[in-house]
Amino acid sequence: RRVHGDYLSRKMGNMLFKDVRTVFGTLVFVRQNYAALLQRFGKYHRILKPGLNFKIPFVDDVKHVQDMREQCIEISSQVAITKDNVALHIDAILYIQVVDAYQASYGVENIRSAIVNLAQTTMRSEIGKLTLDKTFEERETLNHQIVTAVSSEVGAWGINCLRYEIRDIEPPGNIQKSMILQAESERQKRADVLKSEGDRQAAINIAEGDKISKSLRAEGQAEATIKVSKASADALKTIGEVIASDCGKPAASFLVADHYIDSYEKLAKKGNALIIDTSPIEAAKNITEAFEILNKSLANSKNNKQWPLPLAPKQLCLTSRSHI
Repeated sequence: RRVHGDYLSRKMGNMLFKDVRTVFGTLVFVRQNYAALLQRFGKYHRILKPGLNFKIPFVDDVKHVQDMREQCIEISSQVAITKDNVALHIDAILYIQVVDAYQASYGVENIRSAIVNLAQTTMRSEIGKLTLDKTFEERETLNHQIVTAVSSEVGAWGINCLRYEIRDIEPPGNIQKSMILQAESERQKRADVLKSEGDRQAAINIAEGDKISKSLRAEGQAEATIKVSKASADALKTIGEVIASDCGKPAASFLVADHYIDSYEKLAKKGNALIIDTSPIEAAKNITEAFEILNKSLANSKNNKQWPLPLAPKQLCLTSRSHI
């Protein structure tokens, strides 16, 4: 009988022989995270917990042992057709855990085969609702939907479906070539868009820089003009004050004579055509005439309470009856 019992234990599978040991037909040792179902006269009696358990020889028998840990089931590659009629080869991994050893043992004949077939049919159904592009884009959503659908079915078997992960999606060869070309065109399009945006931003930056530069240049020129005008006004005021003094007339005579001579020197440069009076240049007479004009200007300025404007070299030249 002992040999017959060992033969039955080995026939039930390595799981029972490895994780549950029977000693003297009475002592039953169950490993941690496993559950053994005890039958009495062929009918379910109770679940043996991890550790040392007792059974009645020839009456009680251990028929099923369930692993209560999280388990990984590989879903082999299968063909699924998308909504736009593209055949895909898909394989995945399903993670489950036994939460009820009784239902897992008596609720279904072959629990692993049932779960694999259910997961495959559910995956085909969910893939058929999506187009090819959506299948790649919404992989996470697809995994969640498959877990929800499988969990609602395997709950009656004492199984909890934890996760479903699509491992590989392989489209046909021609579709792969089209996807590669599409990806290249999309990358080129993005590169062109980025380049055009960069050129546009560069042109805007250059225009803004030119605008700011012109504005600053105009402000600088305006400030320079204001400063020059202010300096000229101060200089004219100072000159007028000096000329109005007692010692200003000799100094003014010297400056007028100097400008008079400089004007003729510039007119006599090479390349200039001159038509002047045939009489000799009488500097003293011309200076006297210039001072008469200056004295009249001073008299008018005192009456009008304004400082006189200095005579330009050209005006001084005209007083000498020279014609350019």
